[in-house]
Amino acid sequence: MEKRYVWEFTNQRKLTKKEFIDYFGRKVFRTIRKYGMLPSNKIIKLKESGDLNTMVLVEVLEKKFKVRLVASGAGANFSSENLSQIAEDVFGNVLGGKFAGPKPEDKKKRPLYFHSDKEVELYAKLVGIKGTKRKQDKKVQSLFEKFLKKNQDLEMNVVGALSQLK
Repeated sequence: MEKRYVWEFTNQRKLTKKEFIDYFGRKVFRTIRKYGMLPSNKIIKLKESGDLNTMVLVEVLEKKFKVRLVASGAGANFSSENLSQIAEDVFGNVLGGKFAGPKPEDKKKRPLYFHSDKEVELYAKLVGIKGTKRKQDKKVQSLFEKFLKKNQDLEMNVVGALSQLK
């Protein structure tokens, strides 16, 4: 029987459904470990939301940690922002003359910092999670589309450049 692949990296490595689900979770936990995101009490607080990022993040984190959903963002110590959102924000800020944006080591922890919208949406589809997709900035997205044809890793490059700014 032929393997059915659901994800292909830019280096042509392909992943099956099970491999992708494992990869996604490991990537979340590696980000938490690498940037010391885990609070000392090991309780993760996320702003309650029906958006896809939050639903996916809760599903992944609950495998290893206690997750509490809080009514307001002020009580949350984790954010469900992902790579695509952060890259879009940074790009929008640069267009507006500001060279700033969130970094993985910021006070509010972002375990999806290195996960694109495509990865989050595929994970949700594979494990059966429903939620609302985030609204995208149409101006920035139209520019992104032009660049993405030439550079599929654009979002990662934008976020990587941000981390080099002091």
